[in-house]
Amino acid sequence: MSLDKEKYGSYELYNGITVHQMQNKMIDILKYFIKVCEENNLRYWCGGGSMLGAIRHQGFIPWDDDIDVFMPRPDYEKLYTVWNQIGDRRNYSLFRTNRNKNMHTANMHLVDIHTTFINRHNREEDIPHGVYIDIAPFDGCPDNIILRGVQIYHAVLFSIFNVQRLPDNQGDLLKIPVKILLSLVKDPEKRYRIWKKHEKEMAKYNYDECRYVKEIMTSFKGLFRLYPKKYFRRRDVAFEDITIRIPYNAETYLRRIYGDYMKLPSEEKRMLRFDDILFIDLAHSYQKYKGIYYLTGKEK
Repeated sequence: MSLDKEKYGSYELYNGITVHQMQNKMIDILKYFIKVCEENNLRYWCGGGSMLGAIRHQGFIPWDDDIDVFMPRPDYEKLYTVWNQIGDRRNYSLFRTNRNKNMHTANMHLVDIHTTFINRHNREEDIPHGVYIDIAPFDGCPDNIILRGVQIYHAVLFSIFNVQRLPDNQGDLLKIPVKILLSLVKDPEKRYRIWKKHEKEMAKYNYDECRYVKEIMTSFKGLFRLYPKKYFRRRDVAFEDITIRIPYNAETYLRRIYGDYMKLPSEEKRMLRFDDILFIDLAHSYQKYKGIYYLTGKEK
C-alpha cells in the first residue's frame, strides 16, 4: 500500500469509520455487481473517479470514497427490470427514484441493506439508506446538432424534477432557475409526470444504433461532452484486488474531464466528502435507525 493510501485510508469519515473501511465495503458491492453483469451478459464500465483511480492508482483514488459505474442505457434498464428475478434481495437493494419514493439523485444505487449510510439531502425519504455504488446510464446521442440541443433540454428538465433539490457543486448560477421551477410545481405527482415525460424523450436514441454517446445524468458539464461510441469497447484493468472493465479509450475520456489526469491535485484539493454525511454504521442495517437518523419528521 502506498504512502498516500495509508495516509488517506486512515482518515475518519464518521465516528471511527475510515475511508479504507468504506472502500472495502464498496469493493464487496462492486464484486457482486460485476458477478450479476457477467452472469446476465450486461455491459458496464467503471467511470469518473473510479476510472481515474484504476489508471493512476490501480485502485481507488486514495482520498475517494465512492464507486461510479456506467452502463449503456439498454443494459441499465434491463438490470432494473429483471432485478427481482436475478438479484440477491436478501443482501442488496437496487433502487432509483420512482413515483412514490425519491432519492434526490438521478442515478441508480446498488445498496448493501445490512449497512447504514445516511446523507443529509435524503434523510427524510423512506429509501434504502445503506452503503452503495452509483450506477448511471450512457445514452445514445443524435448526429444532428439541433436534436442534440433538444436532448439536453429534456435532460435538464428531467434532472430538475427528478432530483428535486438544488444542485451540488454545479455553480450558484444554476440554483436560481432550479429553485424557481420547483417553486412553481410543488405537487409530487405533477413533478413525477414531468420528469417521466422528459426522461422518455432524452433517452429515446438507441445506444446501439448511434455513432455518439454521452452521460446525460451525472453532471451539467457532462451534457456537453460527446464521445464516439467506439471509445467504450471493453478493456480489463486491475482495481485493488479485482479486475474491472473500463473503456478501451479511457485516456481520451479522462483528458476530456480532468486534463492532465496523471498529475496529482494539490493537497487542498484532495477532498473527502464530510458535509453530506449524517450517519454511518457498517455493521447494522439502516432499518435500525428509522425515526432516529432518518424519517424523523424534523424537516416536515
